[in-house]
Amino acid sequence: MRRILVGAVTVVFGGAVALGVRNAVVDGMGDGAASAVEEAARPDGAAMPGAAGRTAGAPADTAMPPSPEAEETMPAPAAAESRTGTPDVAGGTAAPAPTAQERPAVEEQPTSKNPSAEQEPDARTVLLRASEAYGKVRSLRAEFVQTAENPLLRSRVTSRGTLVQRRPDRFLMRFSEPAGDVIVSDGEWIWVYYPSVDEKQVMRAPVGAGGAGGADLQAQFLGDPLTRFTPSLEGTESVRGRRAYVLLLTPRVDTGFRSLKVWVDAQDHLVRRFELVESNGVKRHFELDRLEVDVAAPDSLFRFTPPEGARIVERG
Repeated sequence: MRRILVGAVTVVFGGAVALGVRNAVVDGMGDGAASAVEEAARPDGAAMPGAAGRTAGAPADTAMPPSPEAEETMPAPAAAESRTGTPDVAGGTAAPAPTAQERPAVEEQPTSKNPSAEQEPDARTVLLRASEAYGKVRSLRAEFVQTAENPLLRSRVTSRGTLVQRRPDRFLMRFSEPAGDVIVSDGEWIWVYYPSVDEKQVMRAPVGAGGAGGADLQAQFLGDPLTRFTPSLEGTESVRGRRAYVLLLTPRVDTGFRSLKVWVDAQDHLVRRFELVESNGVKRHFELDRLEVDVAAPDSLFRFTPPEGARIVERG
């Protein structure tokens, strides 16, 4: 079970240093819906009374009901109106026909569209947005949970802790489970100390052995990631209540793993979850929580002093 933990982080972040560390330990130990168009229908007008039905002093458009006596003696409604209605069968006056200006021109209304609905980006766009976002990040901190599954051993190991990174070459993974385990890059050396496996052994390798990004998730996105990966978009999912694009990255070059799947946040374009499959079939799943960017990350945070009496194994 512990063999899986030893290589968990360094393989995740790629690079020759990470792979060398892992092998050394294993050997040593054994919406947008379109809006509908509404048609404003003109309500039917009430029958207009004759001119004689108006009373003196009333407004021109105010009609007064005629008395029963007036109905017998009054002539038919005057024709001199602004608009005359069409007599109906019962002898009354129907609603005036609307003029051409008053008719609702339904056929002239534009086709329904929703300009606010943003079109979903493609895989290349998502990858380049992530690259741009990471290029602006100077430092970050996050809580992590890592799960490693080994199909050959039929094992599953979970670890957790805190990750802190400061560009270009400072990195820290301090484990709370197993407590005391740590990986540190101080700008010169990458230190790997797993007291849960062997409290008397410390491994270190020069940062340049695997490149500064050997223990750096950001390194996967900086520069031109399209030269290193063939991306494909697998849809969207929710990660801790945040919408994320699920991006599968197939390596174009040797990276030490078969594939890398990342969940890129739809708002800030930073990775909140990632999963990789190593060349040997081991699958590692990382979940990041409480991600903060541009946090204080002094040099003292990345210093490591080997415990007294521990042997230092040089790698790289």
